[in-house]
Amino acid sequence: MTLSDTAPRLDADDRDQVWARDNQRHLALAAAAAAARLDARPDEADEPARAAELLAAEVRETTGLPTALDRLCGLFTLTAFERDVLVAVAAPELGLPTATGPVTFARALAALPDAHWSALLPDAPLRGWRLLDVPAQLPPTEFGGLSQLPLAVDERILHALLGADTTDDRLAGRARLVAPVCRLAPGQGAVVASLAALVRPSPGTEGCLLSGEDRLTRRQAVVDAAERIGLTVLAVEGPDLPDTAPAMDTLARLLAREAGLGLRLLLVEGTAETLPRCVRLLAAGAPLGVSAVLSADEAPPGSELPVLRLPPASTGERRDLFAAALNEARLTEDPAELAERHPLTPAGIALAVERTGRLASAPSDGRPGSGNGQPGSERLGSERPGPGDGPSGDKGPWASDVAAACRALAERPLHGLATLRRPAAGLDDLVLPDQANRSLRALLAHVRGRRQVHGAWGYSARGRGLAVTALFAGPSGTGKTTAAEAVAHELGFDVIAADLSQVVSKYIGETEKHLARLFDAAEAGSVLLFDEGDALFAKRTQVRDSRDRYANLEVSYLLQRLETFRGVAILTTNAREAIDPAFVRRMRFVVTFPFPDAEQRALLWAGAFPPGVPTDGLDPRRLAQLAVSGGTIAQLALHAAFLAADEGVPVGMRHVLDAARIESDKLERPLAANEIRGWVPS
Repeated sequence: MTLSDTAPRLDADDRDQVWARDNQRHLALAAAAAAARLDARPDEADEPARAAELLAAEVRETTGLPTALDRLCGLFTLTAFERDVLVAVAAPELGLPTATGPVTFARALAALPDAHWSALLPDAPLRGWRLLDVPAQLPPTEFGGLSQLPLAVDERILHALLGADTTDDRLAGRARLVAPVCRLAPGQGAVVASLAALVRPSPGTEGCLLSGEDRLTRRQAVVDAAERIGLTVLAVEGPDLPDTAPAMDTLARLLAREAGLGLRLLLVEGTAETLPRCVRLLAAGAPLGVSAVLSADEAPPGSELPVLRLPPASTGERRDLFAAALNEARLTEDPAELAERHPLTPAGIALAVERTGRLASAPSDGRPGSGNGQPGSERLGSERPGPGDGPSGDKGPWASDVAAACRALAERPLHGLATLRRPAAGLDDLVLPDQANRSLRALLAHVRGRRQVHGAWGYSARGRGLAVTALFAGPSGTGKTTAAEAVAHELGFDVIAADLSQVVSKYIGETEKHLARLFDAAEAGSVLLFDEGDALFAKRTQVRDSRDRYANLEVSYLLQRLETFRGVAILTTNAREAIDPAFVRRMRFVVTFPFPDAEQRALLWAGAFPPGVPTDGLDPRRLAQLAVSGGTIAQLALHAAFLAADEGVPVGMRHVLDAARIESDKLERPLAANEIRGWVPS
């Protein structure tokens, strides 16, 4: 019969109290035995040593936990000699029985049983894992050498001997305990289970690499895996790692030691530039059996770590995640619509809804941005609750703009590669021929009907060719860019306008990486616009040198990415014949924007001036005699408005005539007499 058979089962609070009391007694007995031996009283050491062994067994039986000293010895594989040295050095700090005089290695080697010189080695546990400190400020020659130096226990080890749950203060600013971030999709649970099995603490564990989704979703997967095996997560980010080898080695040992002491799963969140340093951290934890995960978008070169990839959440899973998050935040938007339009990661969904919920619950004092005390917060919240809204009204919680928060998250990875525009004009504001208008309306139908056609009708199972893509071709100024923005406005999307000067790079492979970021951002609920994108989508050429080969590789990448793209992308061009035929074939719509005829120009002139502009005697029919594009008409109207404002009078025909002459001089295109006939009295 064992003690556990007769003793009543302890609850958690009682167990912790019993463990703390008996752990202190165990330390006192072990310290008394070590002190007696160091003071040359070996006969007095046997009894406390045997009592310590019995008490350690009793603690394990009663609480199911080892004493702190036994756990340290097992974690760092300390010998009996190293154990006695550690206890003897820590005793004065803990108020335990203490040997007379300072404890040194020389004294320990002479007095303690099973002594061995290898305990002094720099890579042995006592010094290698910084369990004991050798005071560097005291020259060894003054004390007769290394073995004569007085030893001190490391502060973190001191806390560990008492069972204190803390973190080494030398890791402040570099490592942090992480909390749950979001819910994961059910389909990602299998990866979490595999991750938990791979990182379960064991001797010589090698860790693993986790990729897929975004950094915060991967972090949540690690938190879930750690919870399954009874660990918490200690995270360090690659950019926070030092560059120099000595500093890197010290930090690696401190992190690995902290992960072992605190029952932590070490999470190293790497970037492409810091992956080699991250791998070194994982290697440092292996001797301790420390569980470690490298979170990165891609595997480091030459790495032999096992790789797990977190799959993206499906549309149905995103709908359920949106629904749960919206319910917690008391927001009333349609989760199915959000899931279809914004294919965010689980972490992105949680972050977008949480931010919008905070704006929704914040009191409003009527000032712009007062929702959260930060400039620009009005972008994420569309309106404040009015009378009758909210908990006391009939409408329940007011519907805030979660979609805007989703689009804001999509903007973050652009980093200068594109500009994000919020379009204001719709299709009804455009003057287009019937053919172009019909195609644009059909494009809208393809986007709005994706949930039914792709989801309910099963087209998404095909996996490819699901993008809504369009080529807008026509002369300059015919409204291609404006039409693209109008499409986005009708859909409630932002426009991600690619900056080709930043996207195209002279470095091999960088252009493709930039394009990947643009496509990924657009899939989160925006229209991706390549304005005048001939440089990217031009025809492939015969390979004459390396530049041709890499240019063709960029075109090939675009062709492949369009096949897997699930968003809305529009390409505008003035020269359709320059576009590679393979792109034209992949475009679901090709919309031609012809030069406007006289009737269309009259309509353009009728809407050229905002309602607030005072006008006097403007005749759109006569102005339409001037054969210019819609873009030029807008410029002429602006010129005329400035000329009239300078005179302090309403805009009249003569102001438009002066503007036309200025534009004619700029373009070196003389005005024909029939184009301006009847504009002003002769």
